[in-house]
Amino acid sequence: MGPYGRGMGAGALAGVGYGLLVYLWLHRLNGDVGVMVSTYLFAVPFALAVLSAQFVPPPGPRAPAAPSEEGPDPWGDPPLPRPQRFPPLAEAVLISFTTITTFLVVATVTGFEGVLCAFLAAPAMYVVALPGALLGLGLRTLWRRARTGALLLTLGLPALLGPLEQARPLPGEYRTVTNDVLIQAPPQAVWRQIRSVPRIEDREIHAGWAHLIGLPRPREAILDRDGVGAVRVAIFDGGLSFRETVTDWEEGQRLSFRIRAQDPGGLDPHVRVGGRFFDVLSGTYTLEEVAPGVTLLHLSSTQRVSTHFNGYTAFFTQAIMHDLQRTILEVVRDRAQGRGAGMVAAR
Repeated sequence: MGPYGRGMGAGALAGVGYGLLVYLWLHRLNGDVGVMVSTYLFAVPFALAVLSAQFVPPPGPRAPAAPSEEGPDPWGDPPLPRPQRFPPLAEAVLISFTTITTFLVVATVTGFEGVLCAFLAAPAMYVVALPGALLGLGLRTLWRRARTGALLLTLGLPALLGPLEQARPLPGEYRTVTNDVLIQAPPQAVWRQIRSVPRIEDREIHAGWAHLIGLPRPREAILDRDGVGAVRVAIFDGGLSFRETVTDWEEGQRLSFRIRAQDPGGLDPHVRVGGRFFDVLSGTYTLEEVAPGVTLLHLSSTQRVSTHFNGYTAFFTQAIMHDLQRTILEVVRDRAQGRGAGMVAAR
């Protein structure tokens, strides 16, 4: 293993150790929600990159002088080839990205984080690593004591600021996501597929990216009776379930629910529906007959996000809900058009 490989390995090992120590420290102070602070999401990968940049190997030997016009000296020794190296900043970024990737994998394998949480955190961590790697290279030019002091200050800030930020109240933000699907069936046929949904088989689900990263798949939604006040229980994989109380009932036109999480299933506390940071509050189906025997079905839902970085969180929660609703609407479409399993019989 060359100096670059050793530097990458040492940087990854040091970074993972540091990241897990900060993770454990915040959990000790704040329980299983301790790392849901912007300090951890943004400051820790920044510090990881600064630390990783310290392991970039020093510059290699200078390239040999160019041969003279008379040609190479037949009596001299052949010049040694210069090792292939990237620019220092590129090496620092590459080592930093390796460190963050290793940290996310270790945190997921050890159970500190779920796959869904790691996937959502990764974009921010990689972006923040870029200026961290640049600062880390800059620190290497400082006098040793100054460099050590700056490095210790950078590494210590997340552990100090995280608990302070966690003590601040969480701001709430509400977003609505809407999906549409065109169905070659009349509204009454579509209505029968949305009021109560029998077991959804795997072959009916066109799984999107959200399911591939850990979002449970929908399985069934059973309504106890017709009309406002009726209750529908929606079941997902992993034990996740919701109690949906009907708030608007216009047969063949509109169906609305007030949603409450009944069982969080196996979701990570950071992304648990009905938890401190995220909730789904309501959902509405609207049926529109756009041509004889053709229905445009709309599905909208309203969510709450409550974090110290709501803009970032809301972007991903909207994308996840959009993907989930697309999956549900495709099942309804296929069943209403006679192509799905478990279709609801006509009443």
